[in-house]
Amino acid sequence: MAKMGCFFLFIVIVAGIVGYDQWRIAQFQNEVRAISGKVHVVKPKKSGGSKDLVTTLADAQLHTKKAKELIKKKKLVQAQVELDKALASLESANGVSQDIIGDVADALGDARDKTIKVFQKAWKDVSEEAKTPKVDATK
Repeated sequence: MAKMGCFFLFIVIVAGIVGYDQWRIAQFQNEVRAISGKVHVVKPKKSGGSKDLVTTLADAQLHTKKAKELIKKKKLVQAQVELDKALASLESANGVSQDIIGDVADALGDARDKTIKVFQKAWKDVSEEAKTPKVDATK
């Protein structure tokens, strides 16, 4: 009978760990949605426009192509202006991507810490259960 109790306790602990993991997975999914939303979220710029990461990178590419064409035509001043615009777009994209990476790093760090705590507690509970002297009820 004691073996059944230990087995039942083990099943409850495993079910608790699995339930907690499922809950954390759901939280991570929400965090990933929020972070991925930042890639395409509209952020106002100083110039009055608003651009996301993908659009900003596309603008940088466009300005670079224009600068290349201007250099071929020996219009170096206009090419420099286009390259400056491309650089500004890349700096803006860099800021957005760093925000995304920082959020992911924070989420993963928190997840690691919480997972370690859960497994340490579960291990401690299982270890204490194994050390508990078993009383024979048939005596």
